[in-house]
Amino acid sequence: MKIAGIIAEYNPFHAGHLYHIQKTREETGCDYVIAVMSGAFTQRGECAFIDKFARAEAALLSGVDAVFELPCVCAVRPADGFARGGVSVLTMAGADVISFGSETDDLEKLMRISALLTKEPAALASTIREGLSAGKTLARARGEALSAYLGISNEEFNQPNTALALEYLSAIKRLQSPLKPHVVKRSAPYHASVLSSGLSASEIRAAVYEGRSDEALRLLPEGSGEIMRRELEKGVSKKGALDAVALYALRSLPSLSFSDAGEGLKERILNEAKNACSYENLIERVKCKRYTRARITRAIASALIALPEKAPLEAPYLRLLGFRRGQEVLISEISRRSAGKMIANPALLESNEAFQAERRATDLWGLTVQNEKYRVSGRERTGKFIVV
Repeated sequence: MKIAGIIAEYNPFHAGHLYHIQKTREETGCDYVIAVMSGAFTQRGECAFIDKFARAEAALLSGVDAVFELPCVCAVRPADGFARGGVSVLTMAGADVISFGSETDDLEKLMRISALLTKEPAALASTIREGLSAGKTLARARGEALSAYLGISNEEFNQPNTALALEYLSAIKRLQSPLKPHVVKRSAPYHASVLSSGLSASEIRAAVYEGRSDEALRLLPEGSGEIMRRELEKGVSKKGALDAVALYALRSLPSLSFSDAGEGLKERILNEAKNACSYENLIERVKCKRYTRARITRAIASALIALPEKAPLEAPYLRLLGFRRGQEVLISEISRRSAGKMIANPALLESNEAFQAERRATDLWGLTVQNEKYRVSGRERTGKFIVV
């Protein structure tokens, strides 16, 4: 039995995700595809657009055989932490292959660059430090340093998905994971930027918020479109719903713990929160060359969720969110490969610190949705996996 794994957010599930799943099956010759998916909050520290079980259902209806959760202690992290958490889940599940998208399908080049990042030569490390001292973000400083060191164009590999692909490769090496990497080149429909040729996840969200839901629904895969229509009736996460809560917490609870908020970022956020007139105004006040929007929103989210100060670098458990009907053989095999670490009943995780953070994240997310079903507290304790 050959199992291929994908790490994703499906926020929400769109045509590019379907393409990735289909190409993974076609190119790897796998028997099953499993996905590792973030929950209530995304890697950028933003509330997920719709409920995680609805997103898992869309993936299952579109060809994924089973979905597992990437705990928020791993999901709400910089790219290296997100990748390491996802790789740890796939490794725990006993997947044979990890399939990821990239703007380039030159796996050999990606692995060569990843090796340099894992063990930086002195000259490369020095150039990166110079970039950081000049106020550049780590991603930019590292990208420019690699470009100069290898003598290749920065645009060749310093793209969003290629950068994440490099982190997956680095995580495989750090964890000594047996996962075999497979890269799917991002095609036009995978990251389309106009309505006529498909929608990216951010464009789907924007279309809904702008009252253009019908346009977005017409361009979604059939199963995903039906789920989206259902969730729109229930109420998606409202943009800006936590803004006032965030400002209040930052002004009134100075003891909040932050993750990825070194280099003075925590102090800057707390100081600027005193005079910011809105959440967006706060971000604009804090943002600079060194502090990107994603890093700021992620730091604030970590404080609101109260993520553990010393969050685990790898996922502490393997939680099943759902699987396709008739794939019980796959679930049994994953249970065997994981040495019984797979959890289907969340009650078994009650005392786990990472799961407690998951409960807080889900409860916080629920306050951004109008549907009473989602707004009640404690849903994580009773939420069961789905079978589609």
